[in-house]
Amino acid sequence: MLCGIVLGFVFAIGAHARALGQYARAVDAEALSKQQYDFVIAGGGVAGLTVADRLSENPKVSVLVIEYGPFDQKEDSVLVPGAYFPVPYLWLPFSSTPQTALGGTVYSVPCGRVVGGGSAVNAMFFHRSSAEDYDAWDALGAKGWNWNSLFPYFKKSETFNRPDATYAKERNITWDDSVHGFSGPVRASYAPYDYPGSANFYNGARSLGIRATKDPNAGDATGIFRLQRSVDPKTNTRSFARVNHYDRIIASRPNYHILPNTAVGKVTFRGTTAVGVEFVNRTSGVTGNITAKREVILAAGAVHTPQILQLSGIGSASYLKGLGIKSVVDLPGVGWNLQDHLVQKVNYNYTNNHFPNGGSLQANATYAAEQRALYDANQPSAYDLTATTGNLIIQLPLKDFTSDAQSIISLAKSQNPASLYPKAPASVIKGYKAQRELIIKNINDAAIGDISWNTGPETSLYMTRPLSRGSVLINTTSILADPLVDFGAITDPTDLEMLYAIYIKNRQLMATPDLSVLGPSETSPAAGVTDKAQILARLKATLQPSNAHECCTAKMGKREDGGVVDSDNTVYGTTRLSVVDASIWPYVVGGGPQASVYAGGEKAADTIKRRHGL
Repeated sequence: MLCGIVLGFVFAIGAHARALGQYARAVDAEALSKQQYDFVIAGGGVAGLTVADRLSENPKVSVLVIEYGPFDQKEDSVLVPGAYFPVPYLWLPFSSTPQTALGGTVYSVPCGRVVGGGSAVNAMFFHRSSAEDYDAWDALGAKGWNWNSLFPYFKKSETFNRPDATYAKERNITWDDSVHGFSGPVRASYAPYDYPGSANFYNGARSLGIRATKDPNAGDATGIFRLQRSVDPKTNTRSFARVNHYDRIIASRPNYHILPNTAVGKVTFRGTTAVGVEFVNRTSGVTGNITAKREVILAAGAVHTPQILQLSGIGSASYLKGLGIKSVVDLPGVGWNLQDHLVQKVNYNYTNNHFPNGGSLQANATYAAEQRALYDANQPSAYDLTATTGNLIIQLPLKDFTSDAQSIISLAKSQNPASLYPKAPASVIKGYKAQRELIIKNINDAAIGDISWNTGPETSLYMTRPLSRGSVLINTTSILADPLVDFGAITDPTDLEMLYAIYIKNRQLMATPDLSVLGPSETSPAAGVTDKAQILARLKATLQPSNAHECCTAKMGKREDGGVVDSDNTVYGTTRLSVVDASIWPYVVGGGPQASVYAGGEKAADTIKRRHGL
């Protein structure tokens, strides 16, 4: 994701034969413009840094990553899970267009701008989705991006750390060694601390017939299971892309540079061949050009990759003409197909809840000080958990959320994308129809939503299988101006019905003996309300259309279905231009995206290496 720029590199300028310097440093535009790299990567998030790491393994290959944001300063709010506070490195202020199905409300567009991108600002959950999701990608034209093809890259990306055996038995933590990697860059682990309310949540779910999943990373990410995090268990700190794909190797990579606080304004072309990028430093205003001798790689995220493409003349030719941008390749699909996960918070008061719980660090200063002292002494502590979160999550397909699944499926089948999105290009509508068919086919097998109680005042509900679609479209020729982001939230009414089903399931869960004994009393969004229409209205008024899981705006798939890149990550109609981030996904995965972006970056790096004989 284009969210972060690097702090101080030694950037030696000179002939390519000379060492480029172990670290990059700030340089003026004239000097930088004289520099050439084999690969120039726009965006220093998970995908960009993964690809940069793998390409620069070859000492004869020079790689430059251009990041919009700064390096983090190794603050506790970044590194310490219990001190988690992402705001300083989020792209703020950045607002959506008025959401037509949500009363014209404007919402924030959350994405990181920092070296490490989303992995520096996310809640650190590190899970794969169900095999059906990736197999559907392949069926939609992303050939070779199915579960079996991605599985080796999931393993390659991680070093899995088993929990203490006694603790695991006490807390119902299970896993399958055979599906994990043990030598990859990302440190994956389970928190060594838990709140007592986790047992109530687990037993309540089991009493409703929700099965315990041995390991959701094995291809079936449904049931109730323990949350795995991208946290290094040796230091109990965030294992994010800056650490695992830059800090880990930079001392031995004079051929790998990051240029921070700099925006890629556009890709430059010779005909339809990408030859470099134009850039602008966000603080100094210095501009210039950099040559890419082998390839330009976009990894700016699902919001900013389509922005860069459109500014470069890649997109709907008629739309770009209206902005005075000369068309390089007419690709109407660029910027369409935006997807995200809906978020609904449910808040409670309790008459008999356990102490401590997921709200105790924020509400009890004495407890927080005690736990921080334990954390600093490298002892199990509430600071090992991402702030305000618990340890368990429930992910279910539609049929396990509601007995009304068939009527929801019928509603989905009755919706016509051409009517829902009258401004979308015809090829995009064709692609939407193909996606809908596969989503409906899999809706009773793969997860469509989640329930996660933090054991304290808040339960988080996620609707993760949206049928609605949004867009990212520029309305100016400046890269420093935000694009128009329309989440398209619940433009398809089926999505609200699925969120309602998840909400009602959560009510059933809280009514089980194991949870009702704690005395939960809902305070929002629909306290005491039983009428469905009123509940739906409250959900519409309080949901968030984004969980910072934006994706799919430069999708991989058939060009005639609104596809933007082919199965080798190359942008249609161009040479030496590729996209490697989550914008290439045909549709959003059912779980958190982090593990899938890492695996996709690993796969894309291998593809690019093969393309250039590396």
